[in-house]
Amino acid sequence: MTSYENDARRSTQDRRVRAPDESDAEFQVLSTDAGRALLVEVQAVKTPGPADLTRWRKGSAPEVVAAAIRLAEARRKAPAKFSRGERMWLDPVGLEQATAEAVAVHKARRFEADVVVDFCSGIGGDAIALAGRSQVLAVDRDQGMGRRVAWNADVYDRGGRVLPCRATAEAFPIPGGAWAHIDPDRRTSGRGRAVDAEGYVPGPAFLHALMRRAPGGAIKLGPASDFARFAEDEACEVEIVSLGGEAKEAVVWFGAAVSCRRRATKLPEGVTWTDRMGDEPWSEYPVVAPTSRWLYDPDPALSRAGLVDSFARDHGLGRIAADLPYLTSDAPLATPWLEAFEILGVHPLDLKKLRRLIDVDRLGPVSVKHRTTDLKPEALRPLLRHHGDSPTVLFLTGGAGPGRAIVTRKATLSTAGLPDDTAG
Repeated sequence: MTSYENDARRSTQDRRVRAPDESDAEFQVLSTDAGRALLVEVQAVKTPGPADLTRWRKGSAPEVVAAAIRLAEARRKAPAKFSRGERMWLDPVGLEQATAEAVAVHKARRFEADVVVDFCSGIGGDAIALAGRSQVLAVDRDQGMGRRVAWNADVYDRGGRVLPCRATAEAFPIPGGAWAHIDPDRRTSGRGRAVDAEGYVPGPAFLHALMRRAPGGAIKLGPASDFARFAEDEACEVEIVSLGGEAKEAVVWFGAAVSCRRRATKLPEGVTWTDRMGDEPWSEYPVVAPTSRWLYDPDPALSRAGLVDSFARDHGLGRIAADLPYLTSDAPLATPWLEAFEILGVHPLDLKKLRRLIDVDRLGPVSVKHRTTDLKPEALRPLLRHHGDSPTVLFLTGGAGPGRAIVTRKATLSTAGLPDDTAG
């Protein structure tokens, strides 16, 4: 396999010269008949025990068995992110950090460059998607990741368009005219994911400089990160992307890729809402309305992007309270952006009275959504034990106003045939 290696002193393109690492044993599993046979055995056992390990180690070295277990564990989880995950070269940490295929493909559509440098490429989730439009230099300082991204590009029939490059992001030269994508490491402290961009590697200084070095591109940040502060002094766009109702990432677009200031995108539907949409100028100022017949829980992309109020004003909705994201209206609104609930009643937030109401009205099974309250899980468990004749969702709210228990029934409102502006 050919790769490009670069550091502050040299820049060569040649056959890889490597010290042994963990990926050697994984490659042996994937590329030999004995290794593939072992992997099939390991994949058939979801939770290996001591007897399984003893049996497998009779025919293979311990490091090879460990490699097969890592590969099997990652491949079991891979279909949630990748359509060809059962054939990919994955490790559990690399899979966890990788961009889901649907999100990567969505981002790649906005890259308008013949060459893209994908910094901190990992196992190649973004690099593979980018290779559908551009030649990709997949840069990672981990030599094992370089081997994995090359393998995975072949799995997606894009091996000829992805060149693994072993280098640090700080030392790698960006070719003239090339756009850039970077997924900085958020797990360098050993204490879970960094939320503040100051904890990313490379950190904000490099990331801000990258926005001026490349003519266009994107920076992947966590959806719970301080992305607003990171972007506040930059001429950039922040896009929050959700997939299946979960916010997946905050993408900071820069240079020629910028099309607005704020954007929310919901996948797999592929709908988007920006600060340039709607009839009124964009503002984060909330519109509050009395709780009416319908209650809506906005998609997290809309909430995290700060676009709930823009969307609400354009669709005749209001928040039930200024510090709560839930929206309300008299008439039902069918849109992919909102999970709709029909309101059956609004009561003071008194758990004892609420339990009696659930019993008398034979409500259940019951699920609970609560915001701006100090309710603990043990206090809510008695509400969840009821199994009546009517599935119910309880919205328990506190915050600036009096505590309320809003009793609702989840509704399914069809969005088929909606015009594009209604669907967002």
